[in-house]
Amino acid sequence: MRQVVYVANPVSGLIHVFRLEAGTLAPLQEVQTGGEVQPLVISPDRRWLHAGVRPDFRVLSFPIAADGRLGAPTSAPLLGSASHTCTDDSGRLFFAASYAFNHVTVSRQDQAGRMQPPHQRLDHLMAAHSVTWLPGQNGEQELLVACLKEDRVRRFALVDEKLVPHPLGDIHTAPGAGPRHLALHPDNGDLYCLNELDATLNRYHREADGQIVARESLDMLPPGYEGERWGADLHLTPDGRFLYTSERASSLLTLFGVSPQDGALTPLGHFPTEACPRGFAIDHSGHWLIATGQQSHEVALHAIDPESGQLTPGPRSEVGKGAMWVRVLALP
Repeated sequence: MRQVVYVANPVSGLIHVFRLEAGTLAPLQEVQTGGEVQPLVISPDRRWLHAGVRPDFRVLSFPIAADGRLGAPTSAPLLGSASHTCTDDSGRLFFAASYAFNHVTVSRQDQAGRMQPPHQRLDHLMAAHSVTWLPGQNGEQELLVACLKEDRVRRFALVDEKLVPHPLGDIHTAPGAGPRHLALHPDNGDLYCLNELDATLNRYHREADGQIVARESLDMLPPGYEGERWGADLHLTPDGRFLYTSERASSLLTLFGVSPQDGALTPLGHFPTEACPRGFAIDHSGHWLIATGQQSHEVALHAIDPESGQLTPGPRSEVGKGAMWVRVLALP
């Protein structure tokens, strides 16, 4: 499997491109975006890398070459600073959450790859930190918005390429939890919510009738931890056996095992990584975890044990300042 890793460095304004091969990250390209580049998302057809840039609020859509290198981008305006982005299953619709501006926008990308200005803005979503596309159930299409200052995840249905409140209502977290990022299990119907302010991990389950029901909540940090709590990111291995979270104050990655019987989570270990790990990713083979640190100028490669999920530190590679986003592309 040929894979390419993209790392966004907002302080430097760079996107670093690496080949992931033989357990190393080999530099392939550096792309200057001309601004503070932050959220990255790869289109479902693997033809585009969309990058949110500030303070000139816009999205840059880079065509991806056969070897993973990025070509000259097209540019489209956004209505605020994007904290997180995603697309629908087709890649035609682009969603951007703005934490600072308390909104979510919806844009279209045309057949030539040109992103259009947003055609919808949903306001009064307090500290909208992330957007997560939920694959259709019974033909429905749904977007989840983690609103950190509301302690809830807003549910929206997609109707005629616009978002409307979901008839089944929203998902609520514990008071003061601060929902930040979401992840979906590849096959068991579970949804996970990482809470920033209390560094907890919630597990929910999608029922056949569309209800999303809370199942459990676990601490991300080691027993007895008494320091600051600042949860950041979460990802699952492609086979759904292991889930990892990152916490910035402790600079730790936490491993959870996922029960194949009922989906229950079991904490299995804590591992040091780059300082202040805001973003990380897991490769498509499930063998490597790639972590960045906001207070580090390097990106770390951790080997994943396929049987236990335990992490072994590997080589580190230089990147720009303030690295915080990682995306991995499997080349055709």
